[in-house]
Amino acid sequence: MVYNFKLKEKIVKKLLVVTFSFMFLGLVGCASTGKVSSADQVKITVLETIPRGDQPSWVKNGKDFYQESGKMFYVAVAEGFTNLEASKRASFASAQTKVAEQVKNTIGVEFGRSLETGMYEEATGGYLKDVFMSNVNKINISGVVVESTYTEKIQEQKGDDSKVYYRTYSLVSIPEATYKELVKRAFSDTSAQVTQNKSAQDLLVEAEKRFYNKEEAAPVAIPAASTTTAVQQ
Repeated sequence: MVYNFKLKEKIVKKLLVVTFSFMFLGLVGCASTGKVSSADQVKITVLETIPRGDQPSWVKNGKDFYQESGKMFYVAVAEGFTNLEASKRASFASAQTKVAEQVKNTIGVEFGRSLETGMYEEATGGYLKDVFMSNVNKINISGVVVESTYTEKIQEQKGDDSKVYYRTYSLVSIPEATYKELVKRAFSDTSAQVTQNKSAQDLLVEAEKRFYNKEEAAPVAIPAASTTTAVQQ
């Protein structure tokens, strides 16, 4: 009887293992062969481009920020607007904002690198960096120029629903000379604020020397969020 009990127990366990195996394979099969309903598929069609023709190289290369020919460039995108002029305005406004953020971020990163190569007390370095970045963030960056724009009229089809909107790319620039002037102003304003702190003053002088003596900084990319989308028009 004991033998029969154990034999039955083994058979039941094997049946359970086989049953669960088939259930698992069935679930995997369902997942792997699942199909997306045509009603959930989104079809994007470019109806028109302004100006006519293929995307320009500055759109195709996918770079948000780059330096070239003595200028600093930024590309921004606005989409979802049903009005062409609204799409252009939003794209330009986004580009202006982002290029200002990029310039300030680059100055801050390079100043931090200049501090890293020096010997100083942590408290002094932290204080000086806070003062410097406060002055950088106060700077009003002007002189942003629209180099080019490119707009696509988009039709988005999802099932029986269809909508048409514009997607506008803007390429803006500021001269690198403007960037250097902003750096100079940030150092000058910071120097005026740390006159009562000898350690910070000395550290600022050394950091400024290293800032200008190093090689030209590589652009520091800002994480994505360069696309402005219209919520409602």
